[in-house]
Amino acid sequence: MSGRPVSRNAQASSSDAGLALLEVVISVGLLVTLAAGLVQLFAMSAQSMVRARHRTSALILAVAKVEQIRVAALTQGAVGLVGPAGPQTEYLDPEGRLMGSHVGAVPTGSRYERVWLVDQPPGTFGVVRVQVLVAPIQAGVAVVPDGVVPLDGARVRTLVWSP
Repeated sequence: MSGRPVSRNAQASSSDAGLALLEVVISVGLLVTLAAGLVQLFAMSAQSMVRARHRTSALILAVAKVEQIRVAALTQGAVGLVGPAGPQTEYLDPEGRLMGSHVGAVPTGSRYERVWLVDQPPGTFGVVRVQVLVAPIQAGVAVVPDGVVPLDGARVRTLVWSP
């Protein structure tokens, strides 16, 4: 030390510096905690956007199949669409083009699985029930389990009548 007496102001500024450092450490801790929460929020948001995109595409593909069946009902008659085969499975690429229509190995390049069924409710004439379920294929494996709609899939049910 230089031998000069330390003033009260100098002592106060050194304790203020310690408090300022503590404030900075607490502020940085809060900032890091908030940033970690925001990163998780962004990840959840991105996942929700992917699901919404798949759900929208699945709904468009389901409605397209219903419309295809409606046109067939007008040309062939609705009852002519009912067959003993049960549910039909189709595999579609990302643009909705048909890649294959059999149950078994998923064709390469398929993005969606579409399962549809046309049947006639008892006691109706000229009316058929149409059910279409579309879901994205996960890691090359079709995921439509017994008519359960996945979160990123879509189901459409309707009645089709033809004169």
